[in-house]
Amino acid sequence: MALKIPKNARYRKRVGAFSGVDIKHDESVIGFSTAARVYNFDFASGALRDGYGIAAHEHVHPYTQRYFVYRYFSEEAGRYVDQYVYQIESGHLYFYDELAGKIRLISGIAYPPFEAMNYRINGKDVLLISCEGHPLITWDGSRLISHEETPRISSMALHYERLFVTSKSEPTKLFFSADFDPLNWSTAGNEGGFIELLDDRGEMNKVVSFADYLYVFRDHGISRITAYADVKEFAVSNLFVAAGRIYPETIQKCGSVIMFLASDGLYVFDGYDCRRVLTQLDGLIEDGVASAFFDGKYYLSCKADFGDGKTVGCENDEHKANMLLVYDPLTGEYSVSRGLNIIFMNACTFCGEDFLAAFDRSPNIRVGGGVIVRNGKRLDAPLPKHWESPQSDFGVPDKYKSVREVYIDTDTDVTVCIGGDKKSRSVSVKKGARRVRFNVRARNISLGIDTAECDCRIKPPTVIYSQ
Repeated sequence: MALKIPKNARYRKRVGAFSGVDIKHDESVIGFSTAARVYNFDFASGALRDGYGIAAHEHVHPYTQRYFVYRYFSEEAGRYVDQYVYQIESGHLYFYDELAGKIRLISGIAYPPFEAMNYRINGKDVLLISCEGHPLITWDGSRLISHEETPRISSMALHYERLFVTSKSEPTKLFFSADFDPLNWSTAGNEGGFIELLDDRGEMNKVVSFADYLYVFRDHGISRITAYADVKEFAVSNLFVAAGRIYPETIQKCGSVIMFLASDGLYVFDGYDCRRVLTQLDGLIEDGVASAFFDGKYYLSCKADFGDGKTVGCENDEHKANMLLVYDPLTGEYSVSRGLNIIFMNACTFCGEDFLAAFDRSPNIRVGGGVIVRNGKRLDAPLPKHWESPQSDFGVPDKYKSVREVYIDTDTDVTVCIGGDKKSRSVSVKKGARRVRFNVRARNISLGIDTAECDCRIKPPTVIYSQ
């Protein structure tokens, strides 16, 4: 008679569709498919794919630190022509015109980082340029003119054919130009002037034209200004007081809302009320550096503390930012990239092509200008990608679990790690549908997936265990 040896029952724990990260809550209450830590993977499809990175582009000069497209009507060509204007690290301005097909110097003056917008003055297309400590500057494709009689501008917005600006030198005042003339700031008659706001919301840092009103974002609040044609009918109302400081570099119009980062978290503003979003990332983001709205998504470059003691990409050098957050305000989907020191972004259209121009600064990378794409790279260098589950007791906290195998299907080589009770084991896995053997025994189990490759598609794995 054969001796029957009892076997431990085996159980399956499937990750399910990969979902977002939760830094805020304790790992014991987070679902196994929600990441305790993730970066450089995009998980919107439920599988792990390449996250966002930066790539070189033929129409973005590699030394670009600021980049704007100037569009003007060419009598010679008989059509509108695109010209991109960019700034290099020295502060000098250059341009490339699609008709001439050459890069040329605009100015050898070392300007601070600039902002720009297209406008039409006296029947001529110009680019309005502002930079801290300087008056308004105009570029008409051949001449750069500094208009000394204008305010020193820190931010600007066009609203009902007036130019409204804030100024670091007079941070309690919002200046406005005459109707249809951004070069006329005279306070005589019904022309230019200023609105002064003196209260505990702090300095004016950015002005935005949105939904028929002007919104002034201040250190700790938002003020709304009704500003139609008649100066006598201008009116101010205070809407929102922030618990933390609002970072002006992060304020962006995103379709039907405005998004911004404050020191206490990320906000969505609809013109009347503010609400917090992505509260599960509380404790991760520390400071805002740059932002943009492109292809229906809000892009935020920021400083973050991942708390794992590792250095990824730009974290090996001096950096202002190390994380790129991409958020869809309609669906709530988001992606987290790590190791990118993005200090500038701008959504552009040049010669019919839409792209998000960006600059990634690093002392060890000579060129940092490019475009934001979902390629999982920092220029030519693949970014390390990581997904890590929370520690889970699989619904049985009082029993030990012995992980026997992990089933995984991947298009790239990966490293799979099983951790538990302060111990772990990692196994390198070739691409394909694989069964990976483990022998890890613990009360609480975690699963980690790492790869340094691109073109990823990793399906949710299954953990086989006994207890």
